[in-house]
Amino acid sequence: MQDAETGDATRSNRQEDEPEQSFSDPGTESGGFADMATLFALIGASVRDTARLLGLETRLVVKTVVMMVVLGVVLALVLVGVWLSVTLVVAAGLYEYTRLGVTLSVAAASLINLLCAGALLLVLKRLARRLAFPETRLAVRTLLDDASRTMGQQE
Repeated sequence: MQDAETGDATRSNRQEDEPEQSFSDPGTESGGFADMATLFALIGASVRDTARLLGLETRLVVKTVVMMVVLGVVLALVLVGVWLSVTLVVAAGLYEYTRLGVTLSVAAASLINLLCAGALLLVLKRLARRLAFPETRLAVRTLLDDASRTMGQQE
């Protein structure tokens, strides 16, 4: 029914339309639900942070792979240089019928090329460690350890 003067619903009709409110103690009602909400919020934040870290490390992996390919090409060129130097040593030795002179200088150049190849191999080996996503693995391991400790404390 409506009030004739204001056009509003009468008091008895308004009370029927409004939902019933619970008059229970808010501390007991929200305790378990608040803990679950906090847990889900923490899980969501952890998943978001882990996904962001995974994205950053994926970019690092791509850059590392590109750098490794470039260094691999340089290493291949150095090895070709060593091969050409060895070939030149053999050719010079055959040409001069002596093992001194030009042969020793070409052998020294081959040794320098081998040292460069060794340095490039060390750099490639060091770069290969980044391909295992070390920070993401550490973050996930830490999250799992924290979760297991939290679950152990709740029991």
